[in-house]
Amino acid sequence: MPFIEERAGEVRHVQGDDFLEHFRWQQGEHVSMIGPTGLGKTTLAVRLIDLDKRKHVLFVATKPRDSVIPTLKKRGFAIVRSWPEHIDAEIANKIVLWPKFRKPTKAETKHQQQTIYRAMSSTFAAGGWTIVLDEVSYIVNQLRLRTAVELLWQQGRSQGVTVVAGTQRPANVPLFMYDQATHLFFWRENDRTNLDRIAGIGSADSLTVKTAVRELDAKQREILYVNTRTGGKAIVKFSGMGVD
Repeated sequence: MPFIEERAGEVRHVQGDDFLEHFRWQQGEHVSMIGPTGLGKTTLAVRLIDLDKRKHVLFVATKPRDSVIPTLKKRGFAIVRSWPEHIDAEIANKIVLWPKFRKPTKAETKHQQQTIYRAMSSTFAAGGWTIVLDEVSYIVNQLRLRTAVELLWQQGRSQGVTVVAGTQRPANVPLFMYDQATHLFFWRENDRTNLDRIAGIGSADSLTVKTAVRELDAKQREILYVNTRTGGKAIVKFSGMGVD
């Protein structure tokens, strides 16, 4: 993005509409979003996907109830509860995979794990998919799919696979969520453990990142954007734009 240049210690301030007008990301680049629930991670993910009209999108939903499902359905996503052995004409190009999960029994958790694993494996093999993981911590830790998720991040580029991932607590997810992502979005954070984790993403300017995250204005819906390739940073103000 030409309006976000790499300058040591500098964080540009931009308006949300200006940011979205200029933001571009290539298939195979990964996007990570880190911040508390209910502040707009999923909404922003959907808006970013809309920017470049991704052809094949898989949204992995893990909650028993999810308010974003109706929104995705209105945007043309097909809602499926299971995944077939092979991707073919019966599967749409924009899919919400939402395995039935009413209570955390061993049987239902195992079903959820197997269904999501099958979907990630087949879309990875097919290539060209954008896979949205709404809560990485749950998928990695509770469903024990760390190896599968790590493969998506580390080998996805060679398959033209993009991972768009969100999590609430930076300290609860593996570092590859940061160091394998080209585009990072951070919401305001005050917890010391989480801030230390954010400062350890490997950026040469990690202190600037840590300070900016701590000082974000939540009322103005400010989000810190970091491009890990260029070092470019910006505080993006989404106030009044519906990113909530």
